[in-house]
Amino acid sequence: MPRSLAKTIAPIALAGATLGLAANPAQALTQFAGDYAPANWTQSIQGDGFINTGGAPASISLSGADDGTETNQNTDFTIAAPTAGTVSFDWAFSTDDWLPGFDPFGYLLNGAFTQLTIDDSSLTQSGSVSFSVLAGDVFGFRQNSSDSIFGRASTTISNFTAPAVPGPLPLLGAGAAFGWSRQLRKRIGTSGSVKSAAVLEG
Repeated sequence: MPRSLAKTIAPIALAGATLGLAANPAQALTQFAGDYAPANWTQSIQGDGFINTGGAPASISLSGADDGTETNQNTDFTIAAPTAGTVSFDWAFSTDDWLPGFDPFGYLLNGAFTQLTIDDSSLTQSGSVSFSVLAGDVFGFRQNSSDSIFGRASTTISNFTAPAVPGPLPLLGAGAAFGWSRQLRKRIGTSGSVKSAAVLEG
């Protein structure tokens, strides 16, 4: 093979291989779509709480119980992380109860609840949060009602971002580059003797 052509083929093959390697790291998926579409989440609802996914993919909302049972009940929305990375989201909370402490909102990570609302603060609160997950970790959101009376609380989650496994398209690019380089080599094989002689004479 002429050295000049070999120099042309090598960068093409290397670019294809590099493109394939770039597909390995996790990518952040924004909004409730794809792997994180509402249908892929698990809903666990106690009492007359409910989850509204009508705002997806931009947002979802959780509402706690208010059925007069005077019991502690949860509205949970959870999913398993397909790969490691960072979960982040904005939240906007409001309650019709006397104090927000009766209806805390927060996030779940492998069953552990981290409260985000402040008990003795305003009946409407908001914020942003991020935390790390490993592949297989089950995470999500919880709207709690400590007594299920005197009014329910609701929280809307938006600007949701979580780690997702990259799609296969980048790998197809690597395969195409490799296949193209093989075809070029075959063409060189059929007429390489003539072209090689020309190059050597030059």
